Parts: sequence; C-alpha cells; structure tokens
Amino acid sequence: MRDGADDEPLEGDIGPAAPPAGEAGAARAADAGAGTGSAERGAAEELRRYEREREERRRRTNALAGRVAAVLAALLLAFLAYDSARTAVEARSRGDEWIYPPLVIALICTIALATLIARAVRRVK
Repeated sequence: MRDGADDEPLEGDIGPAAPPAGEAGAARAADAGAGTGSAERGAAEELRRYEREREERRRRTNALAGRVAAVLAALLLAFLAYDSARTAVEARSRGDEWIYPPLVIALICTIALATLIARAVRRVK
C-alpha cells in the first residue's frame, strides 16, 4: 500500500503521471504551464484529426463489408432461384407438384434478388 505523503509513482506504474512533488516540482510546473495552452490546443486538434480519420476508415470498412454482403446475398438468391426453378421443371415433367413448393420459392428468391439489385443500382446513382 502506498503512503499518502509519497506521490511519486512506483517503478512500472502505468496511468497518468503523478504531479511533481515539492517546491522544485512546483517551479517546473509553473515554467511548463506557460506554453501548455498552445500545446493543449495542438493536442486537442491532433485528437480531433485522429478521430476524423478513424471515423472515415470505419465508414470505408463498413461500406466495403456491406458491398461484400450484398454480393454474397445476391449470389445465394440467384442460386436458390435457379435451383428451385430447375426443380419445378423436373417436377412438372414427372407429373409431381411443381407450383407450390419449388415455383413459389423460385419466385420469392427472384423478387428478393430483383429488390437487392434495384437497391444497389439506386445507391450507385
């Protein structure tokens, strides 16, 4: 446990630096305080610039991830529509039920694919 009178950081301490102790430390703090206003403004501006750059990188990453997800969803919907339509054609040629399960699924997948493509085209414009 640390003594309250001893404000010096221990070796290996992490976190904010302890304020300088004693009169010599007060004199150093007063000397350093003269230029801290511009240094603080510079540091604050640096932090704002860093946050703007980080936000821009996050937006670009999210946009790329959205495009990849949209392409994968479009590929999946196209495959499901194709597979269901092929199944409907085969079922019709055998005389099985072909409208309800396979053709309806093919139509739903085709409508979803068309909607996805329309949203992508509208976003590009």
